[in-house]
Amino acid sequence: MNKSLLLVLSALVPLSVADEVKLKDGTVYKDCTVEVETPESISVMVVVSGGIKESKTIKRELIETITKASPAELAAAKIDKNYAKPETMNTKELEAALEELDAVIKKNPQGEVHDAAVKARATIVVLLEEKKLVEGAKAAQEAKEAAEVTVRTKYDHEAGKLLKRFKALNTARKPYQAMAVYDRLRQNYPGSAALAEAYPDAVRISAQVNRTLDVLIAAKEKSLERERQVLSQEEEKRRGNAKLTQEQRTALLDAFQKKQVALRERENQLTEVHRAHRKKVRERGDRWFEPTAGSLEAMRDIKLVASTDAERLKNQEKETGAGSAALKKAWELCDEKKFGEAEEILADIRSAQVPREYYEELRETVRVGLQEQRARERAERAEAARKIREDRDKKRQQEREAAKAKKKK
Repeated sequence: MNKSLLLVLSALVPLSVADEVKLKDGTVYKDCTVEVETPESISVMVVVSGGIKESKTIKRELIETITKASPAELAAAKIDKNYAKPETMNTKELEAALEELDAVIKKNPQGEVHDAAVKARATIVVLLEEKKLVEGAKAAQEAKEAAEVTVRTKYDHEAGKLLKRFKALNTARKPYQAMAVYDRLRQNYPGSAALAEAYPDAVRISAQVNRTLDVLIAAKEKSLERERQVLSQEEEKRRGNAKLTQEQRTALLDAFQKKQVALRERENQLTEVHRAHRKKVRERGDRWFEPTAGSLEAMRDIKLVASTDAERLKNQEKETGAGSAALKKAWELCDEKKFGEAEEILADIRSAQVPREYYEELRETVRVGLQEQRARERAERAEAARKIREDRDKKRQQEREAAKAKKKK
């Protein structure tokens, strides 16, 4: 994972350890941040869901305890959060994580931060060893399969590799990544049997993602509106409370302005992360990508892709794998020396939009086969004509000889 991206995302997601406020009625606000305290009340930023925060003002008389996290606890919690799911990292990301954790351990030879880094490192070391073993075995298998690939099977072999990737991502419930692979399968291997096999799942995934994004976008818009309303209500309360001292008014006004700035900065950070990610995705030629968590712009961008594909896939003709079938049939006809029939199948291959590179040798085989076949046919006709002439000449010679013999008598 890109280190700068990791740091930005870390700032946007709540830590597993933060301030904690417990009320007398038993309500506990965990993972919150105490922002402003006055003799009458405190202002806390509470995580609602999906990294979305909401400001609450709580009267002192309702509070039982306030527990604030220490810097060491926050740092340790950040490590726990950043490496909470190392199984989702690839080999390069795991190696980079090891380097980062080694630097943390060196800087913190003991204490909570050291212990959290050591724990995360131990997990990553095991995962990295396992991943390298799996990748080694996979590479060996792919090399074996590649050695067995012929010009006849190259098209289906390459499409099949993408199909395996598509299925694995679908099984792992990574719909955005799965649809990006389906896009490559559709663009590079139209008419393939692999595309036909992936098609039903692609129809379902695109429709499901489209519906999910509708819900997420509505929830995000509602959450932003709620945050703005809360800020507006807090400001109204501040202005209407005549009991506040000037110092308290100043503190609350500062807190209000900080919250406004924080809200804007959070959305700006999310937008920047999203746009940087979208740029990389487009540079590699993809349309589908997983939206940055909490970014409204990201969700709207991918919603446009999802809705377009969901509609197109639903209304298009079902994929049949006609290209793969036509390629196979044409090669079989070549084996049977039926080059004329194979030439007719080439039209079906072109209609299925199979890229020319995958049937160029077939086309050449058919051309050469037809040439040789026609040359043989010409030679056979010439030989047949020669025999006819020989037989005719022989017959005439026999007739002349017979006539001479009769004349002698």
